[in-house]
Amino acid sequence: MQLISSRIPIILLTFLSISSFALSFDVAGLKLGDPISTLESLDGLSKKFLTVTHDPEGKIVRIFYRQEDLANDVETQAKLVNQICEKYGRKFACDYALSEIESTDGSFTSFYQRYRNQNKTQELNAQISRTKIISLKPKLFVEIDLVDTAYGQALLNQKSTDQ
Repeated sequence: MQLISSRIPIILLTFLSISSFALSFDVAGLKLGDPISTLESLDGLSKKFLTVTHDPEGKIVRIFYRQEDLANDVETQAKLVNQICEKYGRKFACDYALSEIESTDGSFTSFYQRYRNQNKTQELNAQISRTKIISLKPKLFVEIDLVDTAYGQALLNQKSTDQ
């Protein structure tokens, strides 16, 4: 496996169109199984937060997005949670996170939701959390990790045999 690093600005989260019943997920126009050359067609400035992994045949098997140092205010928290939930599917975790954000005690510290496609061949994990739990001015990060299920299982098997 080769790892190619590139990044995508938070604005591209609005282009992530996924349903929890989708046959295939996409992140910023990239899909699992696409040729790695698809990455080259993305705008150079839009690759800032993206890491893509491909198999020996050059097919994408993992798309990982991480952006750090986002403002940790109520508006940003709600915007990020809503973007993820509207694009990937509204689950209980979405409503719970939004209720934490809306509470006046500032109890929101993180959001996590796992999605699987209809065929269970792809898994998408979305997370929003503080970069530091104990800090006077904690920032947020957002992670979106889309993995081919077979590739993910192979990694788990490899880790268990390495121990």
